Amino acid sequence: MLLVVGCRLLHDPDRLAGRSPLQPARSSSDSVTMEIIWVRFPLADQQLNEEVWQEIDETQIEPATKRALADNGFRAGVIGGAPPAAIARALRMGEAESADAPKPGSPQPLDLLVEPTVRGRIQQLRRNQRTEIQASEVCPSMPLLVSDQGELRGRTYHDVQAIYALKVDPQPDRMVVLELTPELHYGPAQIRWTSGEEGVLRTAPLRDREVFERLRMTVKLAPGEMLVLLSLPDAASRLGHYFHTVEAAEGRQQKLILVRPSQLPPSDTFATAAEF
Repeated sequence: MLLVVGCRLLHDPDRLAGRSPLQPARSSSDSVTMEIIWVRFPLADQQLNEEVWQEIDETQIEPATKRALADNGFRAGVIGGAPPAAIARALRMGEAESADAPKPGSPQPLDLLVEPTVRGRIQQLRRNQRTEIQASEVCPSMPLLVSDQGELRGRTYHDVQAIYALKVDPQPDRMVVLELTPELHYGPAQIRWTSGEEGVLRTAPLRDREVFERLRMTVKLAPGEMLVLLSLPDAASRLGHYFHTVEAAEGRQQKLILVRPSQLPPSDTFATAAEF
C-alpha cells in the first residue's frame, strides 16, 4: 500500500531550541506536572531502534497490549533514572542552553520539520483530565492496515491526524498512572456537545474519532521516569508508521515521543483529592 507523504506536525510557541528538555518543572499543590518531548531523528537509526531497547523496560506494558502494539507497528517501554546514552544524544543533553524554557500551559500545535529537532511542552494536568499529544499534522489521505486480534483490515482515512489521548491518575505512593490511547481524528470538524470542566456541557468543533481501545497503555511511573514511544522500523502502512514517521526535507525520519511526570503533589494531597 502507498505510504502517506507530507504529513508533519504544526507550530509550537513552547519549544526547546538546542537544549535538553529534561529541566525541573514548577510544582503545584493540586496537579501533576507532565513533560512531553518530541525528538526527530534519521530513519532506522540502529542505536535508537535496536540497541537502546536493551536498557528500556518493556515489561511495564501489559503483555496483551504489548503484542497488539507490536502488531500495529508500535514499540513502548519505560526508562527509570538517567536516560540511556542514545536517548541523551537524541535529546542533545549537555549542549548549551538557548531560547526560553517551556512554560506550563494548554496544548499547542508544533512543528518537528524545522530546527531544532527536539521540542517539548510542560503541562499541569488534574486527575483524569484529558489532554492530546499531537503525533502528526492533518494528512489529506491515510491508507491504513490495522491488526485486530490477528486479522488485518484496511481503511483509508481522509483529512486525518494522529493523536495520543493522555490522562493521569496520581497515586498515594507519590507515583502516577498514565493512560495513553492512540486515536485518529478525521473528516471535517462539526459543532457538537461535549463535557467540559466540572462536567459542564458545552459546544465545540470536533472531528470524527477512531479510538484504538486495544492499544491503550496503562503505565505507573515515579517522578523522573519516562514512557518511551516509537514505531518499529518496518511499520510500513501500519498505525505506528503514521504516529512516528515524518517526511522531512532531509528525507523520511522517525519521531521519538517521551512522556514523564516531573512534579507530583505531596502524598497527603492524594488522600483528599476529589475524583473527577
